[in-house]
Amino acid sequence: MGRVLIFLFVLAAFACEDPSPRSAIPDRVRSPQIRFDKRSEFGRILVVDEGDMRHLRFGAEDAGNQSTISLSNPSAVPMEYIRFAMLGMVLTPERERVLMIGLGGGVFTTLLRRHYPTLCIDVVEIDPVVVQAAKRFFAVREDSRFRIHIEDGAAFIQRTQRLYDLIFLDAYTGDAMPEHLATVEFFSRVKKKLSIRGVAVLNLWDEGPKDHVIEKLFCTTFSETASIRSGDGYNLILFGKASDKIPQSEELVTEARRLTSNLDLTFDLGKVAERLVIACPES
Repeated sequence: MGRVLIFLFVLAAFACEDPSPRSAIPDRVRSPQIRFDKRSEFGRILVVDEGDMRHLRFGAEDAGNQSTISLSNPSAVPMEYIRFAMLGMVLTPERERVLMIGLGGGVFTTLLRRHYPTLCIDVVEIDPVVVQAAKRFFAVREDSRFRIHIEDGAAFIQRTQRLYDLIFLDAYTGDAMPEHLATVEFFSRVKKKLSIRGVAVLNLWDEGPKDHVIEKLFCTTFSETASIRSGDGYNLILFGKASDKIPQSEELVTEARRLTSNLDLTFDLGKVAERLVIACPES
């Protein structure tokens, strides 16, 4: 009888313990939650939450991340290539007008709006469903200085009369760049839309011969180039100057550290600048 009472006492003790709260469950074992799933004429657009991270994906739930934000820390910059792209602000001393081809989740534009509130930004996005997802789930908000144009990037470049201090080319549909946005003709038009000291920035998914061809076309178009590769080796960010010289590495690192401090960035742009190669990579 004594043994039975001891067994019942132990069983009751376990039953009374509080189960682990949801917040204690590691992010890696939480089930992804699809917050948005809609098809457009260009493909399937999804917003997927995984723990604290929210991702924009094209094509499938488990596809690569086009954009990522932290739900608990909006000022964080989880995606490495977005941190790389901020070097564009180091490479141009004039920071008045920016053009971005490809919106995604609007992470780069949100970063710029946070730290450069007087900056004028034009974004060109061909897919209205991407714009819808960015506004609903990534806190993208247009205002008098930030306008989204729903049209083809090449058409916008051809018709606009404005010059830009930074043009960021980040137009991907899944893992591929539209062919008409990866030609000498297009890169040449981009070059003509840069201010005299402006910089073009190209995010390239560097995974095969086709991407190497795009890389060479970009580097041939611009007389002054620089590059930085992601830690996993896939993302390659290329920088091209229309006419102005790219400063020496030491000068760039110093300016990047100054911006990190002045803007109170959540990442060390100086360390990013230390990895920049002044020239295109050798394939």
